[in-house]
Amino acid sequence: MALGLLAGYAQAQTPVLNGPNVSSQAIKYREVIEASPVRTSSGTGLTHKTLGKKSFATKIGETQNDQQTNASIYRRVQLLPDGKVSATWTTSADAAPYVTRGSGYNHFNGTAWGPATALRIESERCGFPNYVYNPTTNEEIITSHKVLSSGVAGGIIMSRKTGVGSGTWTSSTVLDTTATIPGVLWVQTAVSGDYLIAIGSYTDSSSTQPNRVNKGGVRTPQVYSRYQFSTNTWLVKNDLLPGYDNSRYYSGGGDNYSIDANGTNVAIIIGGLTDDLALYKSTDAGATWTKTIIDSFPVAAYDYKQLVDTSDTNDGSVHVSIDNNGVAHCFWARSRVLDNNLEDESISFFPGQNAILYWSDNTPIESAKVIGGMPDANNNGELDLAGSWRDATARYGNHSLATMPYAAIDNNGNIYCIFSALTEDDISTDNKNFRDIYIVYSKDGGATWSNIKNLTDWLGLNVEQVFGSASKKMDGRLHLTFLQKGSIGRYSETNPGAAGTHEIVYMVVDTADIFGDLVGLNKVTNNELFTVGQNFPNPSNGNTAIPVNFKSTTSVNVTVVDLLGKVVYAQSFENVSAGNSQLNLNMGSINPGVYVYSVEAAGFKTSRRMIIE
Repeated sequence: MALGLLAGYAQAQTPVLNGPNVSSQAIKYREVIEASPVRTSSGTGLTHKTLGKKSFATKIGETQNDQQTNASIYRRVQLLPDGKVSATWTTSADAAPYVTRGSGYNHFNGTAWGPATALRIESERCGFPNYVYNPTTNEEIITSHKVLSSGVAGGIIMSRKTGVGSGTWTSSTVLDTTATIPGVLWVQTAVSGDYLIAIGSYTDSSSTQPNRVNKGGVRTPQVYSRYQFSTNTWLVKNDLLPGYDNSRYYSGGGDNYSIDANGTNVAIIIGGLTDDLALYKSTDAGATWTKTIIDSFPVAAYDYKQLVDTSDTNDGSVHVSIDNNGVAHCFWARSRVLDNNLEDESISFFPGQNAILYWSDNTPIESAKVIGGMPDANNNGELDLAGSWRDATARYGNHSLATMPYAAIDNNGNIYCIFSALTEDDISTDNKNFRDIYIVYSKDGGATWSNIKNLTDWLGLNVEQVFGSASKKMDGRLHLTFLQKGSIGRYSETNPGAAGTHEIVYMVVDTADIFGDLVGLNKVTNNELFTVGQNFPNPSNGNTAIPVNFKSTTSVNVTVVDLLGKVVYAQSFENVSAGNSQLNLNMGSINPGVYVYSVEAAGFKTSRRMIIE
């Protein structure tokens, strides 16, 4: 995909979910491929915690590489027979240049997980793993791509292990480099009976590949492959899907696609900032395909040489899940783009877009709907975005406010969609919003959807959860993994604060907890009694005032807690008068740091952050 510079701002208004418009800027982007080095080490110290009787989270792995995808989420965790679970992630036990990068793996044997590890299963440097399980052969399969020391894509390492949890991984290189064509990268896979179906991409033209691959007139295209287990044969290798040609596509991109299979039904969804959002569907295990354009980009085969008016599109994070009836349920994050300059090969995008969209292929195209986004957690009618929320150091590539959807469907047809979004009440000292993992669900096949729930806010403040993946199989519980960090945004040379040893967390949430509103953001009643402003001065030395406005005279409790939840100060105020007022705090000797103050009255509670110097 053509590259631009992070420059050239144009003011625009961006609609948001559950609130008024948020001022956003159109930012020229470069597509981010591969992560920059990580140089330091620090953990967030996750411990085993419980939600309900069957809900918990625990650390299962570590990595110094915080790039788990360029756009769409991979299949990274799977519920297996007998209650066992396996998980994978891009791991690296060392910093730059990630010599030990590869596929991390851990397994729950029905009783306990193995030790949390940062080790890889392969013997050579690779990454971006995808996990599948073949129930016919009782075989676990992890595919990951490797990059040769010369910088050339070396193809895909397929690691296989017979047995669940036990046994030894055997690895071989497939779909690899030829004399004139480099191998593919970023492969996602699904098992359909006797077949393994893969979707991947040739590398971006900005890399060090010796030759730019061109197929069907498309530069560095998305390609699919089809492997037959019983004959140990690749029936299709790196071929174009029907209708994927230069009539609609100019170039491919890393991870702008997702794949799922259920029985003989296979679905692939392909998107991208400047591409159509399209569904490819097969009912014969990937032998033949039909194409449906869900949302067309206004300029076909956009090559950065045409002007593009402000247009809705997707941010490249797309997902598809197939139910037991063969219906493809499609999810994507909304983005908006603009190109008003033909002097360079770049396009501007609006990072303030805030919508997870949904469509199923048993409904009309026009029935796509918004089902999620960053919620207005304190219900004040607007999104409380910190001043630096849009900085490049606060983002993951070109993703929107709400992004990276991933879905699972249980045997009753209930659909669960998790996604990543900023959170209002967890803000860093450098004025950025941390991310959490959220969930919405549908109990009627996608016709209607629940309110938004925050799955991970209970894990504490000053931690970021991102790259959430969920098991397609369920047992009355949702099984998911995500990367947890004590920093914001993806590491780069301009974002050194995001360096560290990060945690891979496995989390289980009982569906009864989800349906019973025992997790996350529940539907709240409007606080019509009072409003609370930011304390002043802020930062302070412990003597500070909280501005409030009450509709009627009432008694108020104020508590101040540190980032571990320990109460460091509490005070009651009797008969605070109606109208504008302030609550004066004199906290005496208190350690410098970031604290959360809460104002509570008549069953309502509002919290904000303060800084003590």
